[in-house]
Amino acid sequence: MTAPLIVQAGDDDVAYFAKRRCNDEHERALWVYLAEDAPNGVWVAKDVETPVGIAIPHATDDEWFLSELFVEPSFRNHGIALELLSTAAGPAGDSTRSGVLDSAELGGLAFYAARSVPIAMPVLSVSGEIPREEALAKMAAGEYRFRTTPLDMLEHRQALLALDRDVRGTGRLNDHDYFLRNAHGVAFYLQDEFVAYGYVWPSGRVGPIATGSAVYGVQILAFMLAALKHAYDASWCTMLVPGVNVRILRAAMRANLKIDGIQIFGTDGATGDLSRYIGLHRLLF
Repeated sequence: MTAPLIVQAGDDDVAYFAKRRCNDEHERALWVYLAEDAPNGVWVAKDVETPVGIAIPHATDDEWFLSELFVEPSFRNHGIALELLSTAAGPAGDSTRSGVLDSAELGGLAFYAARSVPIAMPVLSVSGEIPREEALAKMAAGEYRFRTTPLDMLEHRQALLALDRDVRGTGRLNDHDYFLRNAHGVAFYLQDEFVAYGYVWPSGRVGPIATGSAVYGVQILAFMLAALKHAYDASWCTMLVPGVNVRILRAAMRANLKIDGIQIFGTDGATGDLSRYIGLHRLLF
């Protein structure tokens, strides 16, 4: 087999893989956002003129995140994934390198292992029918009485930055700009203190959610599931839950949601406290 060429992707290449790799219009919109925002460009492997692999990097304040790595099955096991990733990564500087990978993406796992990036934890895909109102009310019951307002970038900018750094390990203000244009965002207060934020999406996705304390998580998830139902007339939900967020996993199982997939989060930086976090999507955890 002639070695594919690694080249910077054009719009047609991005559109080609978006159609192949994305399940709905909302996921395709996220794909395009990431492709346009990639810090070192999007890179593809081409066999003559046919694209056979792609890598999309994403950058937050101080994290280089691998959003996408894909090589066509018939071209795997030839080092293409490693070459794509090495090109897409560019000079990392002091940035943390992170990503959520399918366990089958051996090239990405090898890339991380070769660079001493720890495979930090499993991330579980949880989905199912949104619980009925009575079940949501039971989940929401607790000692905390939150005040909520719509998320606003101007009003909540510094609070979002501080909470993300504490929980996720890095700020991501550019991502919040994208979230607020495309999703329903809620800010949570206890008295006058900003203690959490959450988003729900027209596609049924929940997240990201970040909370100042793990004990807030189940009540806030219940609120966001109700918001998803009411904002978008949704009946089904999906979310990415870090394996350490046992409160949310236990609550989800009790609400008859199901674990339908497992992925792996790798990072060489401090992750904050992911027991207080629910992710959006493997492309933008």
